[in-house]
Amino acid sequence: MPVPNELPTGRRGRHVAGDDIDPAVIYSAAAYDAQPIPTAAEAATDADPTVRRLIAAHPALGTLPRHEHRTLLRGSRIRPLKRQELIFRQGDAASSVALVLEGFVKLSVPLADGGELVLDIAGPGACIGEISVLHARTRGADAAALAPGRLLIIDARQFRQTFDRMPEGLLALLRLASRKLQRATGQLIDSRARSALARLAKTVLQVARLAPSDPHHPGGLGLRLSQGEWGLMAGMSRELVNKHLGVWRDAGWISLSGGTVTSVDIAALEGISGDDQDGDADPG
Repeated sequence: MPVPNELPTGRRGRHVAGDDIDPAVIYSAAAYDAQPIPTAAEAATDADPTVRRLIAAHPALGTLPRHEHRTLLRGSRIRPLKRQELIFRQGDAASSVALVLEGFVKLSVPLADGGELVLDIAGPGACIGEISVLHARTRGADAAALAPGRLLIIDARQFRQTFDRMPEGLLALLRLASRKLQRATGQLIDSRARSALARLAKTVLQVARLAPSDPHHPGGLGLRLSQGEWGLMAGMSRELVNKHLGVWRDAGWISLSGGTVTSVDIAALEGISGDDQDGDADPG
């Protein structure tokens, strides 16, 4: 899933048959900055209200007692992000865990010909890389910012040592990993079982639930994606995304500004996607 600028025109999908698109659609990843982000100088403490609130609300971090939060933050840093900034690449050493404080991060797998396949979008309150850190493995995906934001960077060794002392927290991390696996499995099933139209509707709904512009008025999107980015997430070409979004706009089901979706009629898109409620809205 995330920003209004269009991606380069070379980002195109490969048609399979008719209006449907190969679910393993390949797009160029060249739009993303290949340079790692610089080391931040800002130290993280639990005096930061955003840090304290999001740690407490996290399904696994929130199980830790307050003194473990302070221990976990020892040596941590807050790192600012620019849109489309590369955070790490698949195969990099898993030297830290990142908690998204602000903004949205795209997780994707690079393909052999230079394209990428989008796996997930992590929003505020979601952790990135915790499983690879616990297993001392290399990164399993690329991570790049979809919008300006901030990350809390937690040292891998400190993270492992903290959770080694807290079996309840480890169980919570295991449950979290299971939910992520369920989402990935659901995406694979959708890529084969749903039409391109239904996949796009489900993708728009996921972003609307992940990034509402106003929690009290459902339907507004706080994350603006280009049509190329919508195509990456839904596994379809930019041209087909443009076609469907135009039809939905004319029907009054979405609002567009500068070619990007700004608000949606959730009930209407639920009818297209076949979903009443989407449990994948949780970014963690």
